[in-house]
Amino acid sequence: MKQTRQVLSSFDLKGRKSLGQNFLLDEKVLKQIADLAQISANDCVLEIGPGPGSLTKYLVQKAKKVVTIELDPELVKILKAELKNPNLEIVQADILKFNFNEIMQQGEKIKLISNLPYNISTQVVFRLLETPGLFSELYLMLQKEVADRIVAEPRTKEYGILSVISQFHSEPQILLNLGPESFKPRPKVNSALVKFRVLSEPRFRVADYQDFKKLVRAGFAMRRKMLKNSLAKSGLGLSPEKVDELMARAAINPKSRAEELSLEKLVLLANLYSGGELPLA
Repeated sequence: MKQTRQVLSSFDLKGRKSLGQNFLLDEKVLKQIADLAQISANDCVLEIGPGPGSLTKYLVQKAKKVVTIELDPELVKILKAELKNPNLEIVQADILKFNFNEIMQQGEKIKLISNLPYNISTQVVFRLLETPGLFSELYLMLQKEVADRIVAEPRTKEYGILSVISQFHSEPQILLNLGPESFKPRPKVNSALVKFRVLSEPRFRVADYQDFKKLVRAGFAMRRKMLKNSLAKSGLGLSPEKVDELMARAAINPKSRAEELSLEKLVLLANLYSGGELPLA
């Protein structure tokens, strides 16, 4: 046990830059997160990147079951040595490759909580939201800049593909803002806890989800250009004339930029691009 505590102390101070480790160790904030997530004895919780288990110890007190996914083998050893609880399962795995259905019962909705490594946070957000039917809520600690993009509204500089995809699949809101002092080692940025209430079905119907993502990504690729120019030069196989036609059918101002369009308008344009005209709701 003494050796384990020495290893834990070393990790608290240094972390691994290659894994984006900035451990949230502020006890007041940890308790607050557990309370904000409203964990009950009926909840199954998945925690990504538990680190030394600072938040995990509060989650296992409240939940029916907690599964943690940690990539770092040294931290897995620490977790297994420090947190012995029959309701806790510790898995060593890469979250970007992990099959969530391997650890949860079919049809069981999960609350997910994570202090995500900021270098992979956007990838993980997309992956979680695009895993249908599994999660009820996500509570993610993110870089403040990323959090602002997730909740951004049209006609703001933060509004982009992350806003669109997040709001297509969920209702996101910022619950908590934190400075670097709550973490070790201290990050060079501010952080925010974002709650995603995952919708049972996407907010609108799309003819082809991959077409929708490609069109949104293309539209925001050149933010300062008018949308019609971005789409015509995007590699989507659309001529300027075809873009004009689709925008006219969607009743979109031909001089609009992508950041000026609501989620509903982007879905409508994507449905027309896919060759359909499905109802949105």
